[in-house]
Amino acid sequence: PGSHCTTPIPVYLHSGVLEHLKVLEKCAKKLASEQLEAQHRQQVLEQEKTLLERLRSKRDALRTKVIAQSAGSLLDILAETQTNSVPLLDKVDVSSTLLKGRVKTLQDILDAYNLAGVSVKVTEPSSTFVFCISTAYEGIYLDSYYLDIQTKQPRKIIRHNIPAFIPLEQTARKYLQNDLRQFMDVLRDALNAYASRRYQVEQLQMHYHTSLTGQIQKNAAYNLLKFQYPIQCGDMHHDVQVKLVYEDLACYLPTGVILTCTGKNKQELDPNIW
Repeated sequence: PGSHCTTPIPVYLHSGVLEHLKVLEKCAKKLASEQLEAQHRQQVLEQEKTLLERLRSKRDALRTKVIAQSAGSLLDILAETQTNSVPLLDKVDVSSTLLKGRVKTLQDILDAYNLAGVSVKVTEPSSTFVFCISTAYEGIYLDSYYLDIQTKQPRKIIRHNIPAFIPLEQTARKYLQNDLRQFMDVLRDALNAYASRRYQVEQLQMHYHTSLTGQIQKNAAYNLLKFQYPIQCGDMHHDVQVKLVYEDLACYLPTGVILTCTGKNKQELDPNIW
């Protein structure tokens, strides 16, 4: 009557429960850590998106400023931003405030050119400028092209790596002597369009080659493209031939598209021209 009986819990049950709890605790810590990492990555991504939008806004504002700027030719801007020009301006009693404002304005213009894909540096002799035109498509950097230009009149192109199909000589005859800024703008647009067309073709070939019949046909300037892909209409099988035409070398989207259906039932189908 005075005794107290208890049923002992098997040791293996204690061990199994503890191990299970340890596993659950480990999983919970891992999940919490992954959630924190995911939140951190999301915060970093949002910060980068905000920074990107701010830089794009700055780029657009500076581009607008370049177009509207009446500070003189691009060569004047380049010359005045060189450090050896500052003492010269001081000698003619230009106030320090106006001088700093002028230099900052000119530097902003050069920064705008950099954001627009054109950078410049001076080489020896100092009358030679090296222009670098960087191309990109939807934020993806592609290629860079260079021109060494002698700025003493008459200006001339000393060396370059511009593709042969870009009308460099024609553009130089039209703008180089009188409007260097317009000369660089025309070249930049043509080079950027060429690089963009080539990049789009490469992406099409890379991601959709299994859907195409054969290789994409193109010329050196990538302004005339042809490719085929198969379609099935009921029991009929056809190949659709696509021809893309870019009449303007400064265009990165086609100005004309021709679709032609071919196959065993070719006589029953008329070419569709868009």
